[in-house]
Amino acid sequence: MKRYELDTYLTKHKPKGALLYGESSFLIELYSKKIARAISDDTSNHHTFYYSEYALPAVLEILSQNSLFGDSSVVILKLGKKLGKKDITAISQILAQNPTNGIIIEFYQAENKSPIEYSRDFKDFATNFKAAGSADFVEVRFFEPNTNEALDFMRQTAQKLQIKISNQNLLLLLSMQNNDIALAQSELQKFAILDSEVQLTDIERLCYGLCSVDVDELLDCLFAKKEVFLVFEKMLEEGVQDLDIVKEMEEYFYRLFLFFAHARFEGKIEAPKILGFAPPTHIVNAYTTRAQSIKNQNVFLHIFKIFGEWRNKIKYDKTISLQSLIKIQALIR
Repeated sequence: MKRYELDTYLTKHKPKGALLYGESSFLIELYSKKIARAISDDTSNHHTFYYSEYALPAVLEILSQNSLFGDSSVVILKLGKKLGKKDITAISQILAQNPTNGIIIEFYQAENKSPIEYSRDFKDFATNFKAAGSADFVEVRFFEPNTNEALDFMRQTAQKLQIKISNQNLLLLLSMQNNDIALAQSELQKFAILDSEVQLTDIERLCYGLCSVDVDELLDCLFAKKEVFLVFEKMLEEGVQDLDIVKEMEEYFYRLFLFFAHARFEGKIEAPKILGFAPPTHIVNAYTTRAQSIKNQNVFLHIFKIFGEWRNKIKYDKTISLQSLIKIQALIR
């Protein structure tokens, strides 16, 4: 099934099972949420399993439950490995016995799989899924949105957040994030506090593009309260530009703030919900520990202000980088 066919299907039907795969992780997740809401409006009845968390008995237990109040339960699997025929059959059989519940499988390309191997896997997965399921089972391949489609998604987000911004600047945000719609939408949220239309200067002041500078050692020194000068000088000697360092560090502290805010409002850390994927445990632990080393929201705001001054002065003040690193380190507990 193609995306446009799924759109038509969803106007008249509510799928009991959905297998979503393809080249666009953004669309897979978008339609997963849309289908989940169609099955159950109550998000407390949405049960998500991330990659290695998947266990067939746990899934079957949820899908076999009948609510006294007529509520539906939906299981959402985020997988990088296809399910076997026995698992698919077991899931299909339990849903036949409990038709108000449903399952959504988000099948992504694993890091150790080539595009060709992934294509072979999702074709096999789709064949088995359709064979085991009923007419209420759908399987959909999502291709990367073209430029106009990506712009439409950005425009929808801007309207939802009541952000005034031109199509040209929306395209700029997309370009800065290598056309990753999810990342560009995340950047767009920064402008929700503005009362006026977003200008190029606002984007230059608040946003950063994807870069590949490795700042891990610098961050380790920063949070361990060790001398940052030698590491910073070493990076410059290796040809790393100051601007790339500040961009990468600002992105890192933005992710730390997301961990801080999520823990504060939800009372727990849920890395997949925060980042959109499930990183290794040691990465999650580092984010969690470091987020806790920032005292409060005001300290984060102070740090982001330092990053802004750092970027603005970097062209004419040769000492601003080291000064900024020292200031940031002083704000870490």
